[in-house]
Amino acid sequence: MDIDTSSFQDESEITGDDPEDTELLREMAAEARAYIEDYEWCPPIKSVHLALGIGGVVAAFLYQFDEAIDDTDDDALWIVVGDLPNAYVVVEPGDDGEAALSRYCALMEDWTFNVLNGHSLDESFPVAAEATHENAEMLTQRIAFIRTEILID
Repeated sequence: MDIDTSSFQDESEITGDDPEDTELLREMAAEARAYIEDYEWCPPIKSVHLALGIGGVVAAFLYQFDEAIDDTDDDALWIVVGDLPNAYVVVEPGDDGEAALSRYCALMEDWTFNVLNGHSLDESFPVAAEATHENAEMLTQRIAFIRTEILID
């Protein structure tokens, strides 16, 4: 899928607002790479771009692959990492980091809703956190912060 990456930062050239932010964003880039490469279905990576990021808080990286992911037409994914559960998000036409982060929030809100209401998580994105009320409440607060302070929905 063709996404305009002209306003994104290449993984090898990530620069934050200051040296500390730069270091945190680069650490997050390494975390995102380790996360996606841990999946055995991960195809060879063609390019990685930082679309949106606040060091130590949240970052959205666009991963473009040399080939489509098994049994899909997807040759790109968003990887979201930060002070919250890591996740991949499907790329949609015309996407940017804000759109990816908004869909990430929706995935996490589904998980928190199901945990807090005692519903099955079978249809929820697999979150690498114990499905407790405490974890769901903490994630709810982080998602609210992202929506009000970063996405400004």
